[in-house]
Amino acid sequence: MAKIEDNKRRSSDTDEQGVSIRPPPKKRFMTQQSSTDDQEDVEESADTFKEPLEAFRKEAILRQWKDYLRSANRWKKYVEQAEANNLSNEEYMRLWEDSFKKLQTFLSNIIQDGMSSFGETSLMNIDNTEFQHVLEEEWLTELTPNMLSACRKKDFVDLTISKLNQLVKTWIAKRKQIITGFDSVFENGSLKDVHQGHQDVLSVWTNGQQSLQDIKNQLKLKNFKAQLDLEKLQSKKFSNHPEDVKMDIEGGSSGNASGTYNTGLGEGSITPYNSQTASQQDPLIHIQQMLEQRLHEIDMIKEDRIVLKQQITKLQMDLVCVPESRIYKAPLCRQLFQSRTYQKDKCNHLSDICHDLQISVEDLSSNRRRFIRDLDYEQVSHFKEMEDQLKKLDLDLTRIRGQRDALQMNLEEGKASTEIGRLSIVELKTIADARKERVNYLETELLRLQKKMAANTGISGYYEIVSNGKEPSLLPLENELKLMEEKVLEYKERVRNKFPQENIEQELERLFQVKQLQLKAKLFEEKYEFDLLSIDDVQTFEASLQDRIRKEKSVISEVNNRLSALKATEKQLLSEIESVAKAYGDLEDENIKKVQELASLEDEIMRLQTERVKYSQIFTALNKSKDAHAMLANALNKQIEKQLAHIKQMTEREKNLTSQVTCLDRKLATSNSIYEVYKQKNDEVKALLDKLKEKALVSKDKITELQKSIFEKIRLIEEGAHARLRLEESREILKRKMGTSIFIEL
Repeated sequence: MAKIEDNKRRSSDTDEQGVSIRPPPKKRFMTQQSSTDDQEDVEESADTFKEPLEAFRKEAILRQWKDYLRSANRWKKYVEQAEANNLSNEEYMRLWEDSFKKLQTFLSNIIQDGMSSFGETSLMNIDNTEFQHVLEEEWLTELTPNMLSACRKKDFVDLTISKLNQLVKTWIAKRKQIITGFDSVFENGSLKDVHQGHQDVLSVWTNGQQSLQDIKNQLKLKNFKAQLDLEKLQSKKFSNHPEDVKMDIEGGSSGNASGTYNTGLGEGSITPYNSQTASQQDPLIHIQQMLEQRLHEIDMIKEDRIVLKQQITKLQMDLVCVPESRIYKAPLCRQLFQSRTYQKDKCNHLSDICHDLQISVEDLSSNRRRFIRDLDYEQVSHFKEMEDQLKKLDLDLTRIRGQRDALQMNLEEGKASTEIGRLSIVELKTIADARKERVNYLETELLRLQKKMAANTGISGYYEIVSNGKEPSLLPLENELKLMEEKVLEYKERVRNKFPQENIEQELERLFQVKQLQLKAKLFEEKYEFDLLSIDDVQTFEASLQDRIRKEKSVISEVNNRLSALKATEKQLLSEIESVAKAYGDLEDENIKKVQELASLEDEIMRLQTERVKYSQIFTALNKSKDAHAMLANALNKQIEKQLAHIKQMTEREKNLTSQVTCLDRKLATSNSIYEVYKQKNDEVKALLDKLKEKALVSKDKITELQKSIFEKIRLIEEGAHARLRLEESREILKRKMGTSIFIEL
């Protein structure tokens, strides 16, 4: 709006400058004559009449056209900027959508892979109810009760242990599959060290499990060999001392538990008295020592294994539920967050621009009708002013024409009163009209040249005097003359005061006498045609005067002779006149009658001529007014046609602008709808992220609870195993004590 107001101010300033520099030409109507010169003059007068109106209309049309061109160019720029902004917005939204999809897939993969480790296949839509199925899986429903029962009964089954090992291996494989799609992420950033540490821990744990399995296998093999040896010894002992064996069996049945291995470790102490068993006592003791050492190593390995399991579970839980700090510290997340903030700021900026454009379009649409109404009102007021001026000019023109017609009638009557005037009335009329037109043309040309000369001088006051047509006032010059006269009087007073009055009067008298003598000499010279100062000799002067007197006397005598002759002829003529006068008296009466008749005829002719002149003047005035009105009607028709064409152009331009505005509104609406859709998607994704975060927190809490319960169960199992081992050791010690006591009693 500010640009439009500036353009309006500029156009108004240019209009005021044009009006102030270029004065409007005077309107004049030329008389129509029968000759070609008269027709050309009439055409020139018509052109001069049309010139100001056409110039004004052209200037107004050019100003309006320039304003419309400026507004069209400005709207084109706005449209191009809006289109460019729309394209950039679409590109930014596309990039944002791609990055958002990548982030969504990244998070979904993390969550899906993390939740798939609990036995689920497709957990894209996470619910709190799905965590209830975790406690109903096979490894919790079957394996855990078996382990608990085995721990309570101290009877470990190899199948349970193998299932547990298999479950741990599958769990490790699933944890490895979680990070298969994030190699590029773990290679860069802070997760590289975590990933390397996790791999090291997994390798150490797998190596420990493998070594533990090997030790278990070796232990089973040695246990099997020991059992074979014990069976052999028992068979030999039963064959030699069946009663002692029965007592041993009865004593051993009271302390019977659930263990199957290491049962024959104390049997060696029962047969120290046997020579054959004494020879085999050393390898059993060696085996017992080795087994104790292995048990101690197993205890140490179990403690290390518990620590490693805790670290592994923590790392796996960190991988499953990665904290937000690590996610935000990742370069991809930082890049996406920066791009998101940049796109958000740009979207806000573009939305502000669209809002400003929408407001400007609304302002333009609201101000357009008011502007058109103001323009119509200005045009109507201007047309009314022009019509009033034309009416005033028509009144002045009719008044001047009436005065001119009256003067022409008087002139025609004066010319018709004489025969010469009647003969030359047409020629004088044409000459007078031509001279009048020429005088008017010269006056206008002189006025134009005077204005041009005044403008070239660069003096504004002189130009105003010439343009106004007023004569310069003589008051300053008169005032200056008065000042000069006062100064002359002052100087006279000074001279009078300086010189005495008597000398001045004598000098004046002498000068007066000299002037009188000079005048007399001039009169004498004019009368006698010679100069007194040129006389050298008085005699010659007197002789010349006498000769001149003689000549004058001869001339006087000749003139007297002519007068006498003329007097004689005068007498003859008087006699003839007397004779003619007698005849003339009779003829004069007849002439008087005829003159009276001619006078009456002339009066009638003069009356008819005056009426003819009057009607001819009226006819010419009517023709001129008709021509003027026809010219005015043609000019108004042309103006109306041009205005209609201009109105059509403006309406077409308005339609085009409205269509462009509607297109822009549609684009703006579509962009706003797209923006709203993306905004809704963004809100939905934010809500989904919040839900996922909440679910992740809930799952993290549940996993921590499960982890605590598993750790507690493992701890209970380990404590039960340690208690069982301690009981077995105490049982063995009691067996040895009982064996020694029995041996002593025997």
